[in-house]
Amino acid sequence: MYFRLLFLAIILALSVNQSLSGAEKPFTVVIDPGHGGRDPGAVGATAYEKNIVLSVALKLGKLIEANNKDVNLVYTRNTDVFVKLEDRAVIANKAKADLFISIHTDGVNNKKVTGASVFTLGQDKLKENIEVAKRENSVILLEENYEQRYEGFNPSSAESYIMFEFLQDAHLDQSIAFASLVQNGFVHKKRADRGVRQAPYWVLFRTSMPSVLVELGFITNPDEERYLKSEKGQNELAHCIYDAVVKFKNDYERKSMAKAADQNTGTSPVLAQGAPVYKIQLFATRKLMDKNDKEFRGLKNIDYYQEKRLYKYTYGAFPTEKEAAAERKKIASLFPDAFVIAFKDDSRISLEEARSKP
Repeated sequence: MYFRLLFLAIILALSVNQSLSGAEKPFTVVIDPGHGGRDPGAVGATAYEKNIVLSVALKLGKLIEANNKDVNLVYTRNTDVFVKLEDRAVIANKAKADLFISIHTDGVNNKKVTGASVFTLGQDKLKENIEVAKRENSVILLEENYEQRYEGFNPSSAESYIMFEFLQDAHLDQSIAFASLVQNGFVHKKRADRGVRQAPYWVLFRTSMPSVLVELGFITNPDEERYLKSEKGQNELAHCIYDAVVKFKNDYERKSMAKAADQNTGTSPVLAQGAPVYKIQLFATRKLMDKNDKEFRGLKNIDYYQEKRLYKYTYGAFPTEKEAAAERKKIASLFPDAFVIAFKDDSRISLEEARSKP
């Protein structure tokens, strides 16, 4: 069994899905509420994990649908049904997803343990992380013929997890980046911080895109269970994940645009290393907005930067101040208060400093 698992891990490690650019297909998010149907997941004093995560997942989906019309949203389940672990990954892979979010709550015997965490795929040596993965992977045992379906993988066997030692996730950096965005949101909402961690989750192992597993909190902690069940708590958690999705999507599109520019021109003078870049600042808001929001009046190449608690939105990217100023005049009827600003290596600098650069 060991060699068969090792072979499977090596094949998956060598198989890198070719991502499509945002111009070729819509940005696709797959939301995966854990457990469901005959599998309740972790059990609290009065609540089941399957119900809490489904509620948070649906709230997250509504936020995406209401504010991001260009996003293709897919659920692995949107009702209380049992979905096989392997099928969850199949749904995501078939959709050619750009992001996979599996939502769960945690549970342990110690009722004092509290806090939220976000996991990416990996073989962390921390015993606690392995135990969490074993609990979540144990849903496999509810399926018929799981030995054949999962290539001999036994979620209770330590030997089965050896294969994760050999897995090099092609999307690990992106997964960690998104996980960090989610976890930072939780911390901002004063949730106890258990950090971004790695664990050998089968569902993350099988998905071929940036993927995370979110543990919203401990249903076995009485105070945390009340929070997880509450409308306020579920809305806060959904908003934290949603904000992370928007930031991740915006960064994905920004990098896709830069890559396309490089491919079309061979080099991109706007993004030349070390040279100042000029942009047109449109407005500032405390709200994180999608780049296709109607407030941008149809303008493309929208970006943003943060100062304190404000999101400051910019349009375009120009190699000279003169070109930026000319473009600002063209959009003056749409944004009369817009003005030119400068950046160097992704950090804002004064126009005086930019002008002094060679």
